[in-house]
Amino acid sequence: MGHRGLATAALAAMALALGGCGSSSAPLTRAELRSKADAICKRVSGKLTTKTITSVKDVARTAPQLAAVEQEALNELSKLEPPASIENDWKMFIAGAQKLAENTSKLGEYAKSNSLKGSAGLIASSEQTIKQMTAIAKKYGISNCEQVP
Repeated sequence: MGHRGLATAALAAMALALGGCGSSSAPLTRAELRSKADAICKRVSGKLTTKTITSVKDVARTAPQLAAVEQEALNELSKLEPPASIENDWKMFIAGAQKLAENTSKLGEYAKSNSLKGSAGLIASSEQTIKQMTAIAKKYGISNCEQVP
């Protein structure tokens, strides 16, 4: 896999991680959920895009940091209570964010051991997850979560 493929895979696996602000005791409205998610997507994307990945060594070095950012965002995201009308989609979005955090961590492990044989499947899994998450973000107008930096 070329350097461009590694960088693309690492960025794609990280780009859509997002979270919300604090926990809520009552379901949020769609507008509140969209607002919180957009703010967090912007913040998280900003953190993720500061990392430059041009080699396997870069992936090995930065993947743990990026996975930590994703996990932090996921922890915040899972505290948000969506409106009942979108609960199933939101659960899929959270599951996707969890999958991306796990994939980023695994990609880093592969890179550290200099064994990228399993990375192709991991990258394909991340790309599919990103497509699903992007569709959900687009459906509910969470614009900062619709694009991959």
